[in-house]
Amino acid sequence: MKGIFKKAVSVLCAAIMVASLAGCDVNVSSSLDSNQSAAEYNAEYLADNLELESEVATVIANKLDEKDLGKIKSHKKKIVNGNGSMTFGDGKKKYTINVEDGYISTLTDSDGMVIMTLDDILSAANGDVSTEPEPVSEPVSEPAEPEAPAAEPEVTDNTTQSSSSTTASYLAEDAQKILNSLDTDYNKVNWGVQYSPTGMDGIVISVAPFMDGNSYYLLVAVTNLYGEDVTFSASGYPKGTDGQKIGSISFYENAIAPGNTVAKAIYCEEIPTGEIRWDEIELPNVFDKSAYWESDWGIKTDSDGYIEVPFTIYSDVNMMPGTVTAIILDSKGDILAVEDDFIMDEGKEVSGTIKLFKKELPGTPVDLAMFANPLEK
Repeated sequence: MKGIFKKAVSVLCAAIMVASLAGCDVNVSSSLDSNQSAAEYNAEYLADNLELESEVATVIANKLDEKDLGKIKSHKKKIVNGNGSMTFGDGKKKYTINVEDGYISTLTDSDGMVIMTLDDILSAANGDVSTEPEPVSEPVSEPAEPEAPAAEPEVTDNTTQSSSSTTASYLAEDAQKILNSLDTDYNKVNWGVQYSPTGMDGIVISVAPFMDGNSYYLLVAVTNLYGEDVTFSASGYPKGTDGQKIGSISFYENAIAPGNTVAKAIYCEEIPTGEIRWDEIELPNVFDKSAYWESDWGIKTDSDGYIEVPFTIYSDVNMMPGTVTAIILDSKGDILAVEDDFIMDEGKEVSGTIKLFKKELPGTPVDLAMFANPLEK
């Protein structure tokens, strides 16, 4: 961060370098001009009360104005030896400026989702155009009801080398359009490869690599593009660089709704190529019925500092969610962490908390993709 900061305009020094702020915890109301617009009012409030340079205060205030914050009513500062946070809000919404080693690191919302990074602030203050995508804090995961593809896609029983920046797709144009238009969390993930098994043009298998510490994983997802429920059964293994078996994959889903996706994290003993050998893959007769769903979620830390994802899943029918998978993503859609939980509760509204058992992530969390496949009960 410091190297980037030195390239910025010198006027930002007082704004970013906040190490001199004393440790405090205060709650002070502003007496600024009530006739000012919210953005003007907040810019002046941040500059006066949080000791930010006016250019930086304006950048942050304009970003919050896009989110309809309203006028700031109070704030709290907890900065000790150049580290800590400054939280402020209008009584209903709150945001936090996080400070590390005397430098602003991130601006986050009440769920801990990143709204701006130091790079974003400096770019905006210097008049640069940011290319970062807008983070989504309240995703909706209700599957759509796509029609089956009109033409059979190119198919393969094995994936190809996955890529962290470009998705290798082996789908027909119609199938790809349906996939791209899904109103689910599927398209948040930066998938390495997409393809359909032979003779199953309405099934899409997607693969994305990620690491958890020093361990290698593949996120493997199955999406139903047919216009009705399907039962999906498959087993196989991911391949290593010499084509050897480096893990095990098994799916059996009683009923996947049209447009819905089931995702699993597959542990790999060595570096995976992204290629999967499917020993068995079929669509048996369907006897159960899936439930359409949507969800609310957040990202926070527990009392010991461990990251967790509280969530609620809703449906119009009585359901059992089964396995719920949470995937934390960075601004590019690359995977920072994957964790799941099996929920046996039944109802039209079911809540739970997925615990990640870690205090830090290998990047900045910007979004979360949630996957579940509830059945009607």
